[in-house]
Amino acid sequence: MIPPPEAAQVQGIRVLGISGSSRQQPGMSKSERLLLQALDRSRAAGCKTTFLRLKDLKIYDCEGNYSENPGYCTYPCQSSLKYEDDQMQVVYDAVLATDILFLATPIRWNNHSALVQKFVERMNCIENQYSWFGNRMIRNKVIGFVIIGHVDGMQHVAGNLLNFFAWLGFSSPEVSIASWVGENDEDTTKDWDQIQRNRYTQEDLESMVNSSLRLAVSLRQQGGAGP
Repeated sequence: MIPPPEAAQVQGIRVLGISGSSRQQPGMSKSERLLLQALDRSRAAGCKTTFLRLKDLKIYDCEGNYSENPGYCTYPCQSSLKYEDDQMQVVYDAVLATDILFLATPIRWNNHSALVQKFVERMNCIENQYSWFGNRMIRNKVIGFVIIGHVDGMQHVAGNLLNFFAWLGFSSPEVSIASWVGENDEDTTKDWDQIQRNRYTQEDLESMVNSSLRLAVSLRQQGGAGP
């Protein structure tokens, strides 16, 4: 497993965890529970952690302004300006303020969740700030994923998300994914116990946290943190 960096180097590192599960009660989502373990490990290492559930926020759909004209896809997002009760700005502020982002998603029919897709589409205004306006808003930030499902599709989900966050400007650590895929008997009632006992999932979780911290420390030393 990848060892953590020295404790003194981690001080001040900010870690954001975003849950993309639609489960209605805390503790029901296995991807969210594993994400919270990653945040616990980060906090124990000396980081300041923040946690958001996408399902708890009122987030409007992306309205595809880019498709009409790239110059219409701006930051602040047009939907945030149009709808007073839109809460996506809470997510933007948290992402722009963090050094490490851990995003958790269940596998939904070989893809990430609908909530994560909405988050990705609304983040397009951040990516477009660079690709169209030449304003790089994401610098020296690290991305990691928690991906949990009961059917195959983890690599497909990881590939899609790694591609998008690379376009945003995030850096991927040596181990960027902690995952678990269940058996094909579809008995989800025993999943959490198996996740906790699975050596590879637990090792990947620890290595994802430690390698993310090491990369965040390196990026901070090279060029400073921040958007």
